[in-house]
Amino acid sequence: MSNLDLLVHRYLEDRGSLAPRELDDLIAGLRADPELAITLRDQLLLDDLLAQKLAPDRLNFVAQVEQRIADLERGHDELSKPLADLRSLAAAEKRSTWQQMARHWMPFVLGICAVALLSFVALYATRSTPHSHSIAKIASVVGDVKIMPKDGDTFAAEADGSVEPGQQITVPPGGMIVLSYEDGTELRIKGDTIVKIGDQQPTAAKRVRIDKGEVIVSVKLQPAGAMRFITPHATATAQSSILRLLVTDDKTLLDVSEGRVQFDRLADKQTLLIAANESGTASRDTFQNRQLMWPDRRDGLAYLFSPLEKAAPDLDKPLTLARHPETRDLRFSPMEPRGDAILQESRWFYELNGGYFIAPEAGRDIFASNRTSSELTLEAVFSPASLNQAGPARIIALGAEDSDEPDFALDQDGSDVMFCLKTDAKPATASPQRLAINSADAPLHLVVTYRHGELIIYRDGIEIARSNDLWGSLAAWRSGPLTVGADASGEHSWRGILEAFALYNRCLEPGEVARNARNYRLLAGRGM
Repeated sequence: MSNLDLLVHRYLEDRGSLAPRELDDLIAGLRADPELAITLRDQLLLDDLLAQKLAPDRLNFVAQVEQRIADLERGHDELSKPLADLRSLAAAEKRSTWQQMARHWMPFVLGICAVALLSFVALYATRSTPHSHSIAKIASVVGDVKIMPKDGDTFAAEADGSVEPGQQITVPPGGMIVLSYEDGTELRIKGDTIVKIGDQQPTAAKRVRIDKGEVIVSVKLQPAGAMRFITPHATATAQSSILRLLVTDDKTLLDVSEGRVQFDRLADKQTLLIAANESGTASRDTFQNRQLMWPDRRDGLAYLFSPLEKAAPDLDKPLTLARHPETRDLRFSPMEPRGDAILQESRWFYELNGGYFIAPEAGRDIFASNRTSSELTLEAVFSPASLNQAGPARIIALGAEDSDEPDFALDQDGSDVMFCLKTDAKPATASPQRLAINSADAPLHLVVTYRHGELIIYRDGIEIARSNDLWGSLAAWRSGPLTVGADASGEHSWRGILEAFALYNRCLEPGEVARNARNYRLLAGRGM
């Protein structure tokens, strides 16, 4: 028996038997044990009722004895009834006490239960509801680019936003969006393109579907597995590569500038390995790879100066070709320097500082090949020495020495570039097309195409100007030399660097113009 139980027992036997210190210990113990306090209270209540019922009263002693005798004659059951009544009273008092405690503590208990229930519901919702994770960040946006999630409404892409698994990205013509992954991989989605981001988790191998358009990708090392691009015609699987995919209705083109990319045609599961500076094509009828070239096609080529290729394996000179008008073969046809004009030995560029280059024989070949045509394309890559050159400063020209009017000429006038073309239309009222250079810091890749009634100018593969004022064929041309940096008499000199140029007797289509621009950038080491 514990000390507290002993104090309770002694208190019940004799309420005056406890010393003050023992009484304090009893009170402290009862405060610490409410259940024992309730039990003691019940016992004291019962003792008081019994005392009231059984206590002897000497003033009525005889009556009390007679009552006790009568009680004994009624039997044990009758004697138990008062005790049962007292126990009922004690039980009722105990229930009342518990009800009071319940009313006091119930709001607190219910509050705790409610908080626990809400916490459980929130935890369950967090774990049971699917949560999309960001796959990549949006580094930049040009135009009204739209993102369509798997579930929900389409919204506009914004810089510093993110893309999630399963989202479809639609880029309008002329627009672009650049996505940046945590590992440094960059996905550049160009205009008129639709792609869908794969449903993979951020730590899984990356997947991108390209339904149409153009995508340029710099793929970093992929620990989770090679990055895969799926098109309607093929899949490209890349690891540590720089590549470009162009998807049209009938084919997929793959260009690789760094690394190696596995190229699989979906129709028959054939596989090609596309290495750096190679191109692959997958369509229903074609599956092949070949070396990247500039120009991409050489049919219709009348003249070519390219620093990207040697003239011959044993000839350390840039590729300089003119098409023979009779045999139709391309033959080596170098230009001759006049004055302060040199061919840089390190990069095979023409550098012009007041002098010029001339090719009389090539001029006669170009004249013979083109004068019966009504189409022409001039493609040139050049850098002006300054933007304040007095015009017309002749960058490239063809025409007779005794004529001030060239057959065609690409000129600089201050900060503008001009192109003029002689046709047999009467009267010849079309003025030269002009466009601003804006900067001389980077080489300008310019293409001018002409077919009867339509002249288009492209810069870096993108159309920037168009005219429908020029008509006629090239029958009005007069035979004369091809010149770079001045006209045939050495007048109208131009200062700057001419890297490359090509002349065609056909009108290049926009896709080929863009491809030539990309191929030149790749082969010249200027990226995609």
